[in-house]
Amino acid sequence: MNTNLVELLNTIRDNASTEYQDRIPEATRNNIESIQEVMADPQYAVVQNEFCSALLNMIIKQVIISKLFSDPLKSLKKGNKPLGDTVEEIYANFLKGETYDPTGANLLTRELPDVKAIYHRMNRQDKYKVTIGEEQLRKAFASYDKLGAFIQTIINSLYNSSELDEFILIKQLIKQALDNNAMVVVDVADPLLSEQNGKAFIKAVKTVSGGMEFPSTEYNAYLTAQSTDIVPITTFSRKDEQILILDNATNVSLNVDVLASIFNMSVAEFNDTRKIVIDSFPDPSVRGVLVDEQFFQIFDDLVTFREFNNGEGLYTNYNLHVWQTLAYSILVNAVAFKVASDEDEDGQIDEYSITATLKTGVSLANKNTTVSEGSSYVSKVKGIKGTDTITITMGTTTVEEVETPVDITETAWDSETNTITIDKVTADVTITVV
Repeated sequence: MNTNLVELLNTIRDNASTEYQDRIPEATRNNIESIQEVMADPQYAVVQNEFCSALLNMIIKQVIISKLFSDPLKSLKKGNKPLGDTVEEIYANFLKGETYDPTGANLLTRELPDVKAIYHRMNRQDKYKVTIGEEQLRKAFASYDKLGAFIQTIINSLYNSSELDEFILIKQLIKQALDNNAMVVVDVADPLLSEQNGKAFIKAVKTVSGGMEFPSTEYNAYLTAQSTDIVPITTFSRKDEQILILDNATNVSLNVDVLASIFNMSVAEFNDTRKIVIDSFPDPSVRGVLVDEQFFQIFDDLVTFREFNNGEGLYTNYNLHVWQTLAYSILVNAVAFKVASDEDEDGQIDEYSITATLKTGVSLANKNTTVSEGSSYVSKVKGIKGTDTITITMGTTTVEEVETPVDITETAWDSETNTITIDKVTADVTITVV
């Protein structure tokens, strides 16, 4: 550790101002007391501030390696965003072929391409502040051990805090996408419960991964993620464009050799490039997601330090500003593998229908017409008015040998947000708006 700190001090010195180099000697293993004399002298405040600024910039650029927490999902970021606070994502859909017409009757007619456009705006503006006082700096240079502890404290306060927040926000994008019907859901038996379920999970991943290689509408949730366009997206994702994200428990329980073979890779290459392991998903029923690498639209808008010296209090405030755009794409393939629940314990996962009878002008944002047993169902109801009446039923009950639908409107309907939420579907669902 001491050797690394000596190198760190000399790196800062080599890139510092002439005044800094004149005041601060080249660091060795045995002369930290000489450096402390300058760092503790109030008349050299400029030198002290220069050291702190250089140190903080080296931390944020990951030059200093000292128990750094690095966001496991960082590789999904797209880098710095171009000028402006909005990213436009465009996809030109597949065209439908037409029968050859030797007469050329449609020679001058227009056939506009089906171009989808989505916009993502900056939505994170966080600030992380750390205060460094002259006395604190003086004590830090009492020994290399204390200097190391001082640096680790700053790392924990700034870099690690920002990285952890970024990690949580990116994970939350997966939950938001699921809540907004922006991912295709594949129901699976829980791979954590048995080896047989684990093999079935791998088979499901292999099936989806192979299917994604071919142009189709099956693995993209464009239609259910929005309600203004009724033309589905036809797209595909090559193996080297697919990213598999697993939670730690699922990753440990699966045969990694088999998973790697799905992507035609060695285990080492697969672990380094196509697979990302996280602690857990915000939705506890999710065991993994397989997405196109363009699914996550994450950009750094601004990452910078600002400092303010308080001459009265003899301390300096250092502020790390992190501005980002964090979004997901509905123009590419994205599949979530969720644990289905055998609610009626009959040994199989049933499929239940979603039947909607709606008055003119009213529509469901969620276009799915079936849902697996034990899964949740969420949908915005578009165009509904305060004078309209909505009724939601799930299954039936028998009263005096007469089957009657079970009305769940009171618990499933939120009139403030115009949203239907059924936590667990256990029977056929009907939605009526009159």
